[in-house]
This record gives sequence, C-alpha cells and structure tokens, in this order.
Amino acid sequence: MTDLKVLADRYEVLDFLGEGGMARVFRGRDRILERTVAIKLLSDRLATDERSVERFRREARAAAGLSHPGIVAVYDTGTDDGFHFIVMEYVEGETLDRILRREGRLPPGRALEFAERVSEALAAAHASGIIHRDVKPANIMLAADGSVKVMDFGIARAVQSDTLTHTATILGTASYLSPEQARGDPVDGRADLYSLGVVLYEMLTGRPPFVGENPVAVAAQHVGSQPLPPSQVEPSLGSAFDGVVLKALEKSPDDRYRSAEEFAEALGGLQAGTVPLVSGPPPAAATEVLPVDRTERLGAVGRQVPPPGHSVRPDRRFPVAAALAAFLVLAVLVALLLVGLTTGQDRGSPGGVRPTGRQSSRPATTQPSTVQSLTVGQAAAALANEIAQGVQAGDISQDAGSEIAKDGAKAVREFQHGHTDTALEGLSELDQTVDDLAAEGEITSDARVQALHSEIADLRAAIEAA
Repeated sequence: MTDLKVLADRYEVLDFLGEGGMARVFRGRDRILERTVAIKLLSDRLATDERSVERFRREARAAAGLSHPGIVAVYDTGTDDGFHFIVMEYVEGETLDRILRREGRLPPGRALEFAERVSEALAAAHASGIIHRDVKPANIMLAADGSVKVMDFGIARAVQSDTLTHTATILGTASYLSPEQARGDPVDGRADLYSLGVVLYEMLTGRPPFVGENPVAVAAQHVGSQPLPPSQVEPSLGSAFDGVVLKALEKSPDDRYRSAEEFAEALGGLQAGTVPLVSGPPPAAATEVLPVDRTERLGAVGRQVPPPGHSVRPDRRFPVAAALAAFLVLAVLVALLLVGLTTGQDRGSPGGVRPTGRQSSRPATTQPSTVQSLTVGQAAAALANEIAQGVQAGDISQDAGSEIAKDGAKAVREFQHGHTDTALEGLSELDQTVDDLAAEGEITSDARVQALHSEIADLRAAIEAA
C-alpha cells in the first residue's frame, strides 16, 4: 500500500488492485479529464535500483507509442517525490486466466476468436518494433463490452533498443516461454507467436503443452520436447487444429508463422469453416461454421477485476511460490539452466562429458554430490531446483531464495563471459551467504543448508572442469 494520495497534482490514487513483479496497481482518477484510470507504481524495493527504474520508464515509452483498440492505452508517465508511475487505461472485465480457471477449456470458436484478436494486437505492436515478451492468459483481458485487450507490456522492449538487457537475462513466464527466450537468444516477434500458440493450446485442451514440477523443468521442455497434438489431448478437436497450433509451437522461429498477420489469417481460416472445427460426422454443409457473432462467442462480463498491469497468476499447476517462481524465470531460469543442459555442452568445450574436476575446499559434507559428470547448465539447474523446492517447503524464505538465485545467476554469467576465477569467487561467497542466511533464520532446515552447499559445490566443480 502507499500513503500517496495525488500524483503530479493530477492523478488521485484510490483503491489498491494488485501487485505484479515490478509494480503495484491502483485504481485512480484523472482530475483534469475526469476519468477513471489505472495507475502503476514501481515497487518500493525497485525504486532505488537504476536499472529497474530505467526498465520501468522504457515500458511507458514503448507502450505509449502503441495505438490499437486491442492494446491497453498508456496515457502518461512521470516521477513524483520518488514515486515512479505510469497512468493507463482502466479496463473493466475479466482476464483470460480467470476465465480458464473457471471454465477449463473453451469452445473451439471462442478460443480461436481470442487468439485472432490477440494476433491482431500483436501485429500492431510488432509493426512499431515492440515485442511483448510475456504473452499469457493473465495479460489478456475480455472487457465488459466484449472486446479483447492485451495488457502489461511491462517487459516489452523496442526491437532497436537492447542495451539494457543482457543476453542471459530471461523475461517471461515459464509456461509460455519461447525456446529462444529460454536459451537466452535474441528474439523477435515470432517469440510472441510461440507464446500465443501456448495460450491457444491451453484454451483448446484445458492445459498448456508442457507441465512440470517447477519452472526449470517446464522451460527445458519448451526447448527440447515436442508437444502432443491438441487432438490427442482433446479428441473432440479436428486434426486441422493440430496443424495450426503446432506450427506456432515450432522450436525454430523460422518454422513458425512469419508474422502475427499470417497467424491471424490461419486462425481466420479455421473460423471461416474452410476446415472442420471438431471431429466426427461432417456438418450439413461443407462450409458450416460456428456462430460468428463476436459478442456471443466471447461473451461479455460486467464485474470489475484487476486492471492492466495486474499480471500475477496464482499458478495452480506448479507448486513453487509464485513470487519466487517469477524471480527464478527472470534471474535464473535460462541464465543458469541452458548454458549446457539441452545440448550437453558447455562454453569452450567440444563435448558434453565432463570430468568431476578439482575438489572443493569446503568440508566433505559439501563436496559434489553427483557421481556422473555434470555440465554447468545441469549443475546450475539443480541449484535453481533446490531453491524452488526449499521455498515451496517453507525451508527457505522468498527473500533468501531470491538472494541465492541472484548470486548464482551472477556467477554463471561470469563464467559465460569467460571470467572463470570471478565465477568461482562468487560461488565461494555464495557458500558463505547460505551460512549467513541460515544463521539469520532465513533458512530453517540444516538438511536444506547442506543440500544448497552440495549443489553449489557441484556447480563449482562443473565450472572448474569446463
């Protein structure tokens, strides 16, 4: 919450509506234009971090340049007495996330309509050089008037401006993450199309194509596993859906739709009845289609839900605390995981098999715990998984988990950049950090402390060997 009442002598801060990874969202009132707005305030813990503030400002600049009925409008941005804010269109309606949790899978025509509307909005953004980078049900809203709006371009960035985001930094949510985001590769608008393909898959089948015990496992599947065709998960779907959805979910961007417009055309072809929408006996006429009334298909909602920017999705599938899960994706997931996990190779080596390497200087209880050689990616993924399990079990506080994850990610980035000695020094400091956090009561299980030391030792050995 905040005691702030008015921003820039213009925007009244009213009800608290929700909190996302970077900001708190309030319902507000524009005194000059006399309209209700949504106000996003950068969280206190990030307000003193220059990179976070610059990313927040960049969000506003990027989104303010977008003008499309399917994109939540950004009206204003500024700073007042240390509060960094963005003023946005206030949308009454319901997120697709909530609809899916209430209804499960959607009728095919309704799912296609959602996806086509989102494709149109993404096409407008991509034409302006903006990639959303976090397309997911929680960022898609069905407004009270039946329109569909894409919101929270909070981690979008201009394609031409990539100076602030290191290649190892991963932005996105694991369930909807494109393979190239998971690998830390450069991305373009086709990453959004992959994420939208995941959303469409979930709308049609009631589940995303990949599920796992934690975000690390899910991201690995996005890179290395093939999804089941939707018709195998939901037999009532026709095979035509398989072709459209699986093309969006191709691992290589070059094999996907070339643009959001092309994806929208494919979705429109299904809706137009050029192919059957469901399996079973053919309809009376070859061109018979579902009702085309858009309001009837999508429905309209009349109750108020969190407005643009409230992208927190209580994850019903992954037993990792939502706050840490988001952090792991941002700070650890691929910067740690996929240095060598999917290929079995680490930087600077022609093969994926690693000797154990030199022994750690820590006591025997923290020596590498694995008998087989680990790549740096595998060892780092194991550390990330141990953190996630500890937070889930309540053995590690969320703040402690975030601190360990951040320091682990930093060490691996140093290794990626060729600074092996610095990476090893960072891991030694991380060992001490774990002990300090345990002494402060932030890690409450001795077994968990030893497990963390063991995973850190494995990571140290993998880096030394590489």
